[in-house]
Amino acid sequence: MAGDERTVRCRDVMGRLVEFTMDESDAVTASMARLDQRLVVTTAGRYLYKSVPLEAGRRDSYLYTLLDNEVRAGCRLGQVFSGRYPFALSRLVAYNVDVEEPFALFDTYLGDPAGAHVDRFDDTRRWHFQVGLLQALRLIEAAGVVHGAVTLDAMRWDPRREQVQLVDFESAERVGTPRRSGNSTVARSPEQLAGTGLVDARDDMWGAGLLIRDLVLHTKTNGARVDRSTDPRRLRELLDPVFRPVTDRPGPTELLHALHVDSPRLELSAPEERLAEGHHRFDQESASKRTVTVAPDENGHGPAKRTRWSRRRAEA
Repeated sequence: MAGDERTVRCRDVMGRLVEFTMDESDAVTASMARLDQRLVVTTAGRYLYKSVPLEAGRRDSYLYTLLDNEVRAGCRLGQVFSGRYPFALSRLVAYNVDVEEPFALFDTYLGDPAGAHVDRFDDTRRWHFQVGLLQALRLIEAAGVVHGAVTLDAMRWDPRREQVQLVDFESAERVGTPRRSGNSTVARSPEQLAGTGLVDARDDMWGAGLLIRDLVLHTKTNGARVDRSTDPRRLRELLDPVFRPVTDRPGPTELLHALHVDSPRLELSAPEERLAEGHHRFDQESASKRTVTVAPDENGHGPAKRTRWSRRRAEA
């Protein structure tokens, strides 16, 4: 609620305790994210506040999982790119998932929702957007993170800088973990939809291919299977490999090369080395999960059980 000032304690992506005095603003509804979103002004600056309000959590406990996904992905990206965080990715600042209304604070997103701009793109801007999308996917690939829902709704565009930003990691997964089955209305690969095998860095390329096709042809497939046989030959040559089985699918670097774009070496940190002691201490001190009971509301609804994780820092 606007003007509702309060002090919150949370941890940054490295697990350090931080405290903000926060004045909430109006709700944000500019993306398809399922989490509650608000712009807030704090003693440290202006941020995007994403949370699971108590009533929303009672109605849909899966919202807690979505927030956990955001936090885990955000901590991983923050640790891997600790030296120089890229504009192409939304940036987690701090979080607290062990309170009645768990939340995460992000730097305000770049520019505007991309959907407000793409219909007016000329060929040059369309090319910049495609390259920016693939560069963002190359960054998260290097961090071992899969976004899980690469659609236009997850993209921001700054027209002044002609810069792309990938946001809303609610469906994010770590490479090498078992895949979770997905919603067929989202542009996910057949492997993701089936929830079989292990998460692969190339999983996001299916959604990226559909998005690039929509940009070029001015269509909106919404993740549905489409007949691409009448697509322009150059577009089919670029994207046909993307729709192969994941083991034969190119990654973002290969597609950038197909667009004749160089991929400079990325500067990455090694969070596993720096945080090994913290991992060990946490493993000794507590289990990573615990089940808690949320009290019934005033109408007697509940109690609702949900899983919360308590730790000094999120998993890298």
